[in-house]
Amino acid sequence: MRSILNVPSWANEGPEDFEYRTYRMLSHANSLRELLKSGKLWDALIETDEVLDFLYHYDAEKMIERDVFSSTQLTNVDWDNIELVYETGTELADENLLDELVDQAIDVYEVLHSEIREQWRILDSAMTISYAGNRPYFVNDGFVIVTTPDNMVHLYSFNNPSVNYQADWKKFKLIHISTEKYNPDEVLLQISEIKEKDENKIVYRVNLKNTIKLEGGPINVISSNVFMRLRKDYGF
Repeated sequence: MRSILNVPSWANEGPEDFEYRTYRMLSHANSLRELLKSGKLWDALIETDEVLDFLYHYDAEKMIERDVFSSTQLTNVDWDNIELVYETGTELADENLLDELVDQAIDVYEVLHSEIREQWRILDSAMTISYAGNRPYFVNDGFVIVTTPDNMVHLYSFNNPSVNYQADWKKFKLIHISTEKYNPDEVLLQISEIKEKDENKIVYRVNLKNTIKLEGGPINVISSNVFMRLRKDYGF
């Protein structure tokens, strides 16, 4: 299997010097940490995941190569299945240098990933998700109604995830439709109108207790939870 990976710039740009590469790697990790602090949880998560994917694959490939070359039996080795394809199309830095740096880099980005997941957990623990109206028998397009502590209500739509996304929750998106002052009667009327037009539409209500800003992270936590709820309830 061939894996398409993004190579972080510190792994293939600049002088091939261990201290320089270490400095570049730590600076990049710190920039992602600042991104997280500024409220851009999703961007920090995606980029950290990409770096860890590269590091894990690189480390695994080197372990496989070492095992293969240290063996006295080289029969039945499927070289194609351990080949990595790097998306930049450029040469990596000296592999001996990366071999020295990879363990430290994995530790640094795993710590960062834990910090991101903790922020994710805090958001996740402060929201509730429930069906609005009857639950349809089959997975379908739908809507998500989000209320926030500033007494606002936000309406989002989503496409049937079984058609385009399957098991890839990161590609599942909620599309913003409107934001209004919260009025419980109007929300109930909105749900009734949706169901009257198409009773097979799925409608979720989300109550978010600890943030009023949805973009940058909270809406992605909501999106992930909705996707997992859909998979659990409809088994696609």
